[in-house]
Amino acid sequence: MSIELLTDDEALREQGMTQGDKKISGIKIRPMTALSLSWLQRNDVFGDNGDSMQKTAAFVYLHSEPREVIRSVVNDRAAFLDAIDDWIEANFPHHSQLSPYSELMGEAMNAYLAASSSAVQEAGGIATAGTARKN
Repeated sequence: MSIELLTDDEALREQGMTQGDKKISGIKIRPMTALSLSWLQRNDVFGDNGDSMQKTAAFVYLHSEPREVIRSVVNDRAAFLDAIDDWIEANFPHHSQLSPYSELMGEAMNAYLAASSSAVQEAGGIATAGTARKN
C-alpha cells in the first residue's frame, strides 16, 4: 500500500480547485471565482479606502447574494457601497458577527490564488494585455 502525502501548497491548490459552497451562521457563501475576484477588484475592495468591516461585508455580499442583485450595483461604486452598507445593517447588528467571514475571506483568497497559480503553471503561462502567449 502506497500513501501519497501532499505538501501544504499542494493541499491548498487542491482545496481552491474543488471547494464548494460553505454555510456560516446561516449564510451560504459561494466559492471565489474569476468573476467575483473581478467584482472585488473593480470596486477596490482591498484598496486603501474603506474599513475592514466594509471589506469583509463586500466579500460576503458578493459571494452570497443573487448574481442579478449584485449586477444591478457592481458597476456603480457609489451604488455598490450603499448596497454593502444596507446589507451590513440588515445582517449584522454587531461588528463581531463578521469575524468568521473575515477568516473565510482570507482562506478563500489564498485557496483561489493557489489554485489559479497552479492552473497557469500547468497551462504553460497566461497571456496578459499586449502580450502573446508562448508555449
